[in-house]
Amino acid sequence: MTSRNAIIASATALVLVFGSVGGWAADPKQGPDQVVEGAKKTGQGVEETAKGVGKTVTQGAKKAGDQAKPVGDRLHDSAKGFGEALFDGAKYVGRTISNFFTGK
Repeated sequence: MTSRNAIIASATALVLVFGSVGGWAADPKQGPDQVVEGAKKTGQGVEETAKGVGKTVTQGAKKAGDQAKPVGDRLHDSAKGFGEALFDGAKYVGRTISNFFTGK
């Protein structure tokens, strides 16, 4: 009886192994279709990620621009004041030299 049980167990195992292999080989087109579907899903995921990154960068740039505007305005005002001071100094030097030579 023991050898009979061993033969039945072996036959059952072989049927299960070859039955499942046969199931895999039954539809050879299923694998490439699954690869294509997976690639499409991956492409959509990459596209969504890129859109999210783009939105994040855009929002960050807007926020940075909003924060930089007051700094830029202050720098502009400061540079303008410095330029006006240089111009006034140059005018003073010009008047002083003119007055020296004209005797005023």
